[in-house]
Amino acid sequence: MKPVDPVAVWDVRPWGCDTFRVDDFNGDGKHEVLFLQTSGCHAHRRHDPRFPEFKGYKTGIEEQELFCMTLTDGEGNILWQVGEPWALERPFSWNGHWNEFCHVVDFDGDGQVEILFVHKDDMRVYDGATGALRHQAEMPHPGAYYTRAVRTDHSGQYHIFAHVDPCFLLSSTFDVVWEKDAPGARPGHFGSFADVDGDGLDELLAGFSLFDHDGTLLWAHPPASEGDHLDDARIADIDGDGRLEIALAHDGHDAVVHNDDGAERFRVQMHHCQNILIGKFFADTPGLQLVLMDKTIGPAGDREGVAVDAWGRELSRHRNLGYYSAINWATDVGPLSLIRVERPVEPDGEHRVMWVAPTGEELASFKVRSSFYDRIQRHGLDRLPGRGRYYGTTHSPAIGDVDGDGCDELLVTDRERVWIFERP
Repeated sequence: MKPVDPVAVWDVRPWGCDTFRVDDFNGDGKHEVLFLQTSGCHAHRRHDPRFPEFKGYKTGIEEQELFCMTLTDGEGNILWQVGEPWALERPFSWNGHWNEFCHVVDFDGDGQVEILFVHKDDMRVYDGATGALRHQAEMPHPGAYYTRAVRTDHSGQYHIFAHVDPCFLLSSTFDVVWEKDAPGARPGHFGSFADVDGDGLDELLAGFSLFDHDGTLLWAHPPASEGDHLDDARIADIDGDGRLEIALAHDGHDAVVHNDDGAERFRVQMHHCQNILIGKFFADTPGLQLVLMDKTIGPAGDREGVAVDAWGRELSRHRNLGYYSAINWATDVGPLSLIRVERPVEPDGEHRVMWVAPTGEELASFKVRSSFYDRIQRHGLDRLPGRGRYYGTTHSPAIGDVDGDGCDELLVTDRERVWIFERP
């Protein structure tokens, strides 16, 4: 198996973090890299030690106050920075998604993109070119970490969709338009949206429920068990018939794919489906394909990756060792392949970032930090939930064309460095 050397390595101390994303933030036609230091989903009173009435995992007070956002160019040079980087010697606690933390969109129609995300209980909108705070408003309900800018009327203005319980829609001026309960299940990790019925406006997915643009419930499915929630979702026309399908990952259960009217199209047997990827992974197979991944933590026998076609026919099933991202690096199998970030179960296990085919075949290994055991020992992180992964003892990936050659690069960070890789 081929080891791959990085073409560049950036030192991102002290502002490095798990949460980063590649996009054109300033409108110059080039891709920049945005880093956001916060404790993510943990920046919430439920995880704040100053609120003992809420039980469960607690961060430090320092994590609750942490905020630093940094934009760099494609060579790692800082273009702007707001807030103060993490100053303590110990690593900060974080939980969230590597690059789904924000929505990058021209929110106010001025021709310049804004960066939308929630910090603590506040909706924030930042200017992508300068980092200036454009808007800030307290959310009507706490815990809405992921929000999305959606089109729900013909005014030309975006609305903001948040999928907490209850899920709600805000106007472009942050007024509540409507609130709805997702029947029978917690909303889950992400809210999704798409123009499912072709009227030019977005339908909104919260949990296992699909709402019309005006908040009318179109269909809903019950959870598979108590505590079941939506771990991941994708909306796409997978069979090429012009109608969208909706793929749902049930926490601790199977993946289920529905037609646009909510009827079950097929389900894929899983142990704990947590990630769904849709794309053209197999060149000779009609339509698009789904690559489904079990949760990366747990007994080895309960971690599988499954590839199916648009009609649910199984194409491949293999052992799953980590979280996956799709990248447009072609293999002999098809135009899309996968990046796998492995999280070993044991604190002293080997950390690897791999290039793999959708069948699970390992194609190459990227030269990144292989062990976080010194950090785990130094800070006693193995005593924390998840064997310390909340404290950044793992790698995080981002994908994008940072050198302008028309082909995506792979970026991997461990909070201290960013390694840049081109296709092997």
